[in-house]
Amino acid sequence: MRIMQDNTEKEGIVISNASELFLGPVSKYEPVYSNEKTDAVVIKSGIIEAIGETSTILANYSKYDYTVIDCKGKQAVCPGFVDSHTHLVFAGDRAHELRMKLQGKSYLEIAESGGGILFSVTKTREASALELEKLALQRLDEMLLHGTTTIEAKSGYGLDAESEIKILEVIQNINEKHPIDIIPTFLGCHITPKDFLGNQLEYIDSMIQLLPQIKSRNLAEFVDIWTDRGAFSVEESTMYLEQAKGMGFKLRVHADELENAGATIMAANVGAVSADHLLLSEAVSASAMAEANVVANLLPATPFVLMSKKYANYQMFKDAGVTVALSSDFNPNCYVLDMQTVIALGCFMMKMLPEEAMIASTYGGAVSLNREHEIGSIDLGKKADIQILNVPTIDSIPYRFGVNHVNTLIKDGKIMIKNGQKI
Repeated sequence: MRIMQDNTEKEGIVISNASELFLGPVSKYEPVYSNEKTDAVVIKSGIIEAIGETSTILANYSKYDYTVIDCKGKQAVCPGFVDSHTHLVFAGDRAHELRMKLQGKSYLEIAESGGGILFSVTKTREASALELEKLALQRLDEMLLHGTTTIEAKSGYGLDAESEIKILEVIQNINEKHPIDIIPTFLGCHITPKDFLGNQLEYIDSMIQLLPQIKSRNLAEFVDIWTDRGAFSVEESTMYLEQAKGMGFKLRVHADELENAGATIMAANVGAVSADHLLLSEAVSASAMAEANVVANLLPATPFVLMSKKYANYQMFKDAGVTVALSSDFNPNCYVLDMQTVIALGCFMMKMLPEEAMIASTYGGAVSLNREHEIGSIDLGKKADIQILNVPTIDSIPYRFGVNHVNTLIKDGKIMIKNGQKI
C-alpha cells in the first residue's frame, strides 16, 4: 500500500484500488451502473462523501487536494468494528482462574471459592480513578490497533454507589481522551455483592437510587442487568428496568447465559434494545425478540474461554429475522480485545459466514447502540470509521485467525493507525 501525500493541508482522503470494498448494509449509496467495480472511497470533513470505481473517483478528486491511499488491489477495506458489549473498566488480574477452569471447576464454583466477579469487585473498589483510567486507556489502544472504532462500556465491578459512580466517571473522562467512541452503560445490577447477600431487593433499591444522579450527569445512556441463575430474577429485573426506562434510559439485558429463565422474552416485553449472551435461548425467545426489534448480541469468546460446548444458536436468530451483533464481552474472565478473533469464533463456533460475522461486528453492533445511521457501514454521509486490512478479502479474517490484519485505521476521517502502528 502506498500513501501519497505532501506536507500541505489536504481536503480529505481517497482510498483507491481496494481488493475488496466491504460496504455492509447501505441505504444511500447506489452504483452508477450495474457492473461498476466499487473499490474506492472519498472522505471529507470526517464524513464519507463518495463511493465508486477508482478511475472515476480519481478523475474527480485530485491527488493534489486529497491524500490518496492506494491499496494496489491487495488490501480489503471495511468499516471499523463496533464492539457493543464490553466491561472496559476494572482492576485485578484473574489469570490464576485459568488453572481452576482447566481442573474442571465451573464458573459458579470459581465464584463460590472467592474468584469471579466479586474478586474483580474487590480490586476495582481498591483502585483509584487514575489507576482505572490508565488501565482502560491501555486497553482502548489495543482495541484501536485491532480495528475497533466504537465500543459500549459497562460499569458493574463496583457494586456500591461510590464505586459504580467512580467507574462511570472514568468512562466519561477517557471518552474525551481517546479516539474510540465510548457509549456508557450502567450495570450496577451485575450481581449482588457480599455486603447485601440475603437483601437482594435492598441492593436493587440502592441502585435505583443512583439512577437520577446518573441521568442528570449524563454518565450512562443505557441501563443493563444480568437476569440469570445466580444473578437477578425476571421479576426483579422487570421492576428495575421499568424504573430505569421511566427515567429515560435505554435498556440492555444479560440474558439466558447460564439457564433459560425467560430473560429474552422479558427483554422484548420491556423494550430493551439488545439482549446479550443468549446461549440457552429458544425459538420462542427469538420470535419475541424479532417482534420487538431486540438485537441478539452474541458473545462467542465467553463460552470459548469457559471451555463450554454450548454457543448461541446464530441460525435460529437469523431464521427468526433478528438483527444480530457480535461483540467481545471483554472482561476480567474473557480478556479478548480483538474483534478479529471474535469474527473467527463466530465463524468456527456458530457457523456464521465471514460476511455475516463482519456485518454483525460492525452494522449489528451499531444497531444495538442505536447508531446505525451514523456508523457500522461504509455509506454516503456516515462517519468515516474505516479500516484497511493486509488481506485481499474479509474471508481471510477468520481463515488467517490469530493475526492482526489492520494496516491502516481511519477514525472520524483521520488516520489513527498507519502500517499497524498508532500515530
